Amino acid sequence: MTVFRVQSHNGDIFNTTYPRRDVMCLLDKKIAQFPRPPRISIQLPAHHQTTPFAMSPNDKNTLVIDFRWLGYAAGLRALPDFSTPYEKAGSEAEGLARLINGLRKIAPDCPVDVVAHRLGARVAILAVRIARSKMWRNLLLTNAFEYSARTLVALDCPMGRHLNFHNIITHLNNITSLFFDRFGPKPGPADRAICFGYKFAHSNWSEVLDTDLAATRLLLAMGANTFALTAPYRNPVVNIFGRSLSKV
Repeated sequence: MTVFRVQSHNGDIFNTTYPRRDVMCLLDKKIAQFPRPPRISIQLPAHHQTTPFAMSPNDKNTLVIDFRWLGYAAGLRALPDFSTPYEKAGSEAEGLARLINGLRKIAPDCPVDVVAHRLGARVAILAVRIARSKMWRNLLLTNAFEYSARTLVALDCPMGRHLNFHNIITHLNNITSLFFDRFGPKPGPADRAICFGYKFAHSNWSEVLDTDLAATRLLLAMGANTFALTAPYRNPVVNIFGRSLSKV
């Protein structure tokens, strides 16, 4: 397993170790080190966050791309006003889409999964509308700081109809999530943050609580590690469409 760091700044991407070199050329060399085309797991944790993504997937034929973007930590100083970090997250969606579109060219045989946490979920959801790659298979969201109406736009675009969306939702007693839901820049007063559940049913959208065994299995399946997930329930989870997630 190999980890590759990508930093995004206003949609421009670079590697922090070799900032003057082309990211896609560096990635091309990384991918060539694998004996066969690797699965690519792009992970968007919160700024300066080491969890939930500990960078050690079970499948060793995995290239982890640690995608970072500035603005989240600075935005926390503006709480409870989430507008600054929320808008910053939106501006970095182009960087993620540029990365995924570049992988389509240099690694057309490598399946791509994206795991995004908190405002990283907004980056990923907006990137869905720009990315053009059939190798992007799954988008896993954890405690996602985005709203249902804006998520609906992504789901209904061509890339969104192709993807499988998995949403790990949090409990109503999560203080930061409650602040975002209450004080964040909602598109409408009746809208709600998808970290508490998505409002519009789609066949390629599934949800599971973060305290369930299925959440752990989803994270592992996408090349990420777990983060403060409690002991699993005994019963399998069934998503909003009636499909069991206990064997994910």
